[in-house]
Amino acid sequence: MFLQYIPWLALLLAIIFFITMLFLFKKMSKKTHSLEVLVKSLLAQQEAHKKQFIEIHSGAVGMGRKLQQLDVVVRKTQENQVNLVASAPENRLYTRAMKMVELGASVEELMTDCELPRAEAELLVNLHRK
Repeated sequence: MFLQYIPWLALLLAIIFFITMLFLFKKMSKKTHSLEVLVKSLLAQQEAHKKQFIEIHSGAVGMGRKLQQLDVVVRKTQENQVNLVASAPENRLYTRAMKMVELGASVEELMTDCELPRAEAELLVNLHRK
């Protein structure tokens, strides 16, 4: 008696297996689709980050060049300033006067050799002898 139901039971099991396989296939298909969407999104983000990196890199290179140019300008300006200070005639006189004071020159010697007024010569002597 049980043997007569075996073909129907096998058919029922095959149908259940088939339905289960369809369900799993649909579920796997949805997962595959969502993974594809995620991969596309990640690739788009990667491309955007790559463009940002290139922009930042270009800006950094440009900034480095500009800093080098500014460094050259600053160095030239410093050299010019040193040259101006050294070439100013009044600075040479005061430098000479200070050296003379260090060597023990008097107010009168400063007035005649450096052509300084008495008040400036006295000030230099008082400041640099202390």
